[in-house]
Amino acid sequence: MKKLNIILKISFGFALVSFMFFALSLLEVKTKAQIFAPNTFVPSEGLKEEKEAKSILDSLAEPYLSDANSTKTFSEFTEDSIDPNGFYLRIDKIDLFKAIVQDVDPRYKDEYVESWNKGVSHGKFTATPDQIGITYLFSHAVSNSRNALDENAWFTHMDDLTEGDEVIIYYKGTKYTYEVSEIHIVTPEATGFYTGVAPVQKVRMQFCGPPTGSLASRTLVDALLISEEVIL
Repeated sequence: MKKLNIILKISFGFALVSFMFFALSLLEVKTKAQIFAPNTFVPSEGLKEEKEAKSILDSLAEPYLSDANSTKTFSEFTEDSIDPNGFYLRIDKIDLFKAIVQDVDPRYKDEYVESWNKGVSHGKFTATPDQIGITYLFSHAVSNSRNALDENAWFTHMDDLTEGDEVIIYYKGTKYTYEVSEIHIVTPEATGFYTGVAPVQKVRMQFCGPPTGSLASRTLVDALLISEEVIL
């Protein structure tokens, strides 16, 4: 019995000491929390200020973004303003001078529609101007030319072209000049015309119609290479 009392006293003492240490540790944590608590709000305040600053910048930028959209044009470049190593289509008769987006896959609508935000599409798997074969270009066209700029319909005025008209492509430092040789009207199912294979260097330009913008037919404008000039 005496031994049991001794054990109980020791246990009680140990428990009391443990409790005191625990209480002290809680007090220390609370004190540190009080000291450092203000700093925990710094990131939130910084984020708030950053959001407010971004909102102000966005509101200031809106007029400039609107101006950029309102100045879209068919004739975006001149021979002096292009990147000499870039890829461009120029047709003076219809006042067209746009960048060409290379290797666009016509099987995927999202891909080619997105490419028209930048310019005319070059068909994937077809030739480039420096190769023997067909450089295949395609773009959107609409029946109401007043909507053409808003819809990135860069080939809307292609139906004005006739045999003998000049077409120019700039590609990697060389200016390629072509002459319209043939104009074909085909059905949408005539996919065999989409090819890069030919015994000569030529460009083929496709748009919807006639009538322009119609999905019932396709117009293909072929032009043969007649000269090339290094411009670098």
